[in-house]
Amino acid sequence: MVFNRFFKIVILQAVLLAVTGTFFLWTLIQDYLIITKFTIGFIWLLQIILLIYYLTRTNRGLDNFLKSVKYLDSARGITEGDKSFDLLNLTYNEIIDSIQKVKIEKEAEHHYFLNTIEHVGIGLISFNEAGDVELFNRAARDLSGIEFIRNIQELDKSIPGISELMFFLKQGHSKMIKVVSGDEILKLSIRKTVFKIQDRTVNLVSLQNIRTELEEEEIEVWKKLISVLTHEIMNSVSPIKSLTNTVIKMFDKNTISEGYKGSAHNDDILLALKTIQKRSKGLLSFVEIYRNLTKIPLPVFHEIELKNLFSEILILLNSQLKSSGIVLSTEVIPISLKLTADEKLITQVIINLIKNSIESVNNKKDGKIQIKAFHSTQSEIIIQVTDNGTGIPADIIDKVFIPFFTTKEHGSGICLSLSRQIMKLHGGTIEVSSKPGFDTVFSLKF
Repeated sequence: MVFNRFFKIVILQAVLLAVTGTFFLWTLIQDYLIITKFTIGFIWLLQIILLIYYLTRTNRGLDNFLKSVKYLDSARGITEGDKSFDLLNLTYNEIIDSIQKVKIEKEAEHHYFLNTIEHVGIGLISFNEAGDVELFNRAARDLSGIEFIRNIQELDKSIPGISELMFFLKQGHSKMIKVVSGDEILKLSIRKTVFKIQDRTVNLVSLQNIRTELEEEEIEVWKKLISVLTHEIMNSVSPIKSLTNTVIKMFDKNTISEGYKGSAHNDDILLALKTIQKRSKGLLSFVEIYRNLTKIPLPVFHEIELKNLFSEILILLNSQLKSSGIVLSTEVIPISLKLTADEKLITQVIINLIKNSIESVNNKKDGKIQIKAFHSTQSEIIIQVTDNGTGIPADIIDKVFIPFFTTKEHGSGICLSLSRQIMKLHGGTIEVSSKPGFDTVFSLKF
């Protein structure tokens, strides 16, 4: 055992000390043996000093050992003490090695956890009861536009009122807010969890931009609605159109055979029937336009040189631009920039946006439209259509991609909805920002 030798030495020294002390006391009562008295007394005193020294040295070794355990210092060990503690040193070093191994593993797991949190696409923020931030991952920094914060209230600079919302949001509840980040409108879902770590209360808040999911769900709802409406309208109007055509033919044949042609009454009836026929055709044509929202072909992807694409669009719209007195400029950075997409569908989207811009700047003397393509900092390819027209008021800018919504007198409200669906099929997004009276920017992000 570790302490056997220590106990044996202490017991042996105690026994020798007792024997020597007894012999020394015996010599004191003798009238002779003077030299022996001094010799035995000196030996007894020396034994006491050696025992004290031995125990003190051992205590120092044990103290050093306990400090080593406290600070997990493998370099310490027991540098002083009896050789009986050599085995204790070996055991101690094994314990320290095991503890340090576990510590390294825990640190590696913690590092792995932090890296995982950094790469999660959902923003995560944790803070204590005082609002001091303990965790603020990359997604949260991107959503807030702030690189570093100490207290949750600093988020109010980017998203006004969000700190109060985070403080008072109940555990397990969620809240959705709209946030304008640069040129992009975000729809953030905020959810909160509260838990305790020892005696500390920690608030963990998740921030997730669910705009894409909401838009996809919205598109599916509109598709179903349009599909039902167009189906019902087509089923109702088609027989009316067919019967009207039949009645017109019968009416013409009967009036000719019976000699009533030219009668004012008959002419009125015929005019009414032809009006019904014309409106039926117009209604069917109108419905067919909206059916396009549910019948967009799947994109056929291939590489497109954006410089050539812009040149072709410029040729297509050249006469319309000249007649309107509008200057259309193009810019591709770098000039060799290429995009993998369906050329026909993307061309249609860009033409739709340019036509909207033409209508917006049509009454301006210095009307300008620019098409620009470039790489973003996130390695996205972005195509922007910018004009200096009347702009879009802030109260309706969220509605411009909704089917049927239009501010134009003769608009169908389908072009931007169609463009958004085409971008969804390409795995991209379409966004708009506008400063009325200054500029409007539609951005296609791939």
